[in-house]
Amino acid sequence: MKPRMSVVLVTPDNWQNMQRTLAALRAQTVASQLEVVLVGPNESALDVPPSLIAPFAAVHKVAFEYRAMGHAAAQGVRAATSDLVLFTEDHCYPMPDLASAMLVCFEDPSVIAVGPTVVNGNPRSLTSWTQFIMEYGAYSRAGVKGQARQIPGHNSAYRRSALLHYAEALDEQLEVETLMHWDMADRGMKLINVGAPVTRHFNASKGWACLSFSWIFPRTFAARRVACQPKDRAKLALLWPLIPILRFARLWSVAIQLLGLRRTLLVSPSLIANLIVSGASEGLGYLTKTGASDVAAFDLEFHRERFFAVGDALPEPDELRAMAATDSFTETTTV
Repeated sequence: MKPRMSVVLVTPDNWQNMQRTLAALRAQTVASQLEVVLVGPNESALDVPPSLIAPFAAVHKVAFEYRAMGHAAAQGVRAATSDLVLFTEDHCYPMPDLASAMLVCFEDPSVIAVGPTVVNGNPRSLTSWTQFIMEYGAYSRAGVKGQARQIPGHNSAYRRSALLHYAEALDEQLEVETLMHWDMADRGMKLINVGAPVTRHFNASKGWACLSFSWIFPRTFAARRVACQPKDRAKLALLWPLIPILRFARLWSVAIQLLGLRRTLLVSPSLIANLIVSGASEGLGYLTKTGASDVAAFDLEFHRERFFAVGDALPEPDELRAMAATDSFTETTTV
């Protein structure tokens, strides 16, 4: 029987990097209906023990040299055989009902893409909350559900035909998914954020690491944005000082809903500092039309534990299965 959904999972070096996410995928209620597409730099990196991939309907391995996330993800899409494609990461773990809930959403033929609700996987520190609110606050429990212009990057599902529409340009589109979401929405396609399926995202909790994320990715976003919208370059470049102010105003209400007033006040200095860095980076991208190195961006995507403060850790596969079985995860914080 043809798999109902393909899940694309990328590793930069070895299969051990993917074992936690594979554990979360094995716990899916529809695991037997999933095809897993593993993308890595060589065959040995994808030599996963059979027991870790046994429950899935099919497994495909795509081995080739790459140094950009969009390139790797696009090759995974091209290798997939089902009509739906879900992306996930080595530091983001879906609850067991995520795939099944997304499949229900796609029963509506007008739906092109579905994004999950994202929760903070390591909510102990101010820095983790800073990165989470900046990157995924709009898709958290405090976010707006229903039809949207954008959905969570790297962790959403799409109709494969909508992705293949971009042909060779898919590599670039998947490098900055927000721009692809805007293009889809502008062409009348229906993207939705849903509240039922939840995925747990682990964030950088070292201050310098959070600032690195805030500096590298916005510049890449801006450079690709002006490449798509060259007529808007001057306007965007002139208005960039407003970016931190506008984003803080928008994220303040999200933070209040997630953390309450006291904790929001505590996280605000870190949030403001990172928004200023992010705004400056985005402004530089508009001015120079050059993004940060794809190698630098690619490096930040993996081995998230390098960016954890003392006390944070990725869960072991057995812990993930236990959390999945009991739904024991709670989004609490000690800040």
